Amino acid sequence: MDDANDKEGVRAKNVAYRYLSYRPRSHAEVEKKLRDKGFGHDAVRTVLSQLVRLGYIDDEKFADQWVQSRVRLRGLGRHRIERELRDKGVDRETVRRALAGVLTADVETETARKAAKRKLTMMKDLDRETRRRRIAGFLERKGFSHGVIWDILKNTD
Repeated sequence: MDDANDKEGVRAKNVAYRYLSYRPRSHAEVEKKLRDKGFGHDAVRTVLSQLVRLGYIDDEKFADQWVQSRVRLRGLGRHRIERELRDKGVDRETVRRALAGVLTADVETETARKAAKRKLTMMKDLDRETRRRRIAGFLERKGFSHGVIWDILKNTD
């Protein structure tokens, strides 16, 4: 490897480390960042393989952490989380495993129930049908399935 390629590799590695310092990233996110910064194919491939080998990039761990934080902190449902992870370049099988490990049917229903309860406190003055319609839309935007939404609505006044 000549001196110019070596310098490009060091710069690419520094960009990747800085990018990973803010929060965990998927393999595809880091690759896109490096390509957007104009690094060549060889430098990108080398840096990515080093980061994977060192454990700085791990899509399985990334997906697990993402699912846990999105359920716990944002109260999101399966569909929304799946879409977010797919947008981040995580493959379907990895997404499926991460969701199965964290978001069981009971956890998803309870998450939706808590989100609906919080939202309902702001809708006390509205009639029953308007509340139900707004809760359904709210839960749908949060990524909950129609079955979960229906369960919540059945138990809403």
